[in-house]
Amino acid sequence: MKKFLFSLAGAAILLGAGSAAQAQQVNPVRFGAKASFAEDADFGVGARVEVGLPQLASRVFAIGSFDWFFPDGFDYFEVNANLGYSVPVTSTSISPYVGGGLNIARFSVDYLGHSASNTEVGLNVLGGMKFKPAAARFTPFVEGRFELSGGEQFVISGGILF
Repeated sequence: MKKFLFSLAGAAILLGAGSAAQAQQVNPVRFGAKASFAEDADFGVGARVEVGLPQLASRVFAIGSFDWFFPDGFDYFEVNANLGYSVPVTSTSISPYVGGGLNIARFSVDYLGHSASNTEVGLNVLGGMKFKPAAARFTPFVEGRFELSGGEQFVISGGILF
């Protein structure tokens, strides 16, 4: 079941990337790095990919992300597959967005020669802001994500898309 869920999340990201390749001029695929802080899992680092989805709507985009957290006493990571909607604003230097999607959270622990692990699937609700520096080839962002199930925590992330 775990392999199926990871495969499903990966396929969704790749399908979005493939369909967006046709519209590369309008909605490019963007990759980035990020740092996160989670309510229960502490500090984490990760990667992010964004893919425009002009076939759905001009303001809709897919967000795939992976976060590896460093809590005390156990290993924890999350894989997220979300859809975002760019909220129209008059500013040319900021771009707010809202969205939601799926969260796959996995923890494992080794203690006195015994190990245990658990994987849970849940839902995300998120909101964030992208900043558009003048003439820059990168886009900084900040995002808050509330996990309704799965990881069941609040996560705030910031990073840079290229």
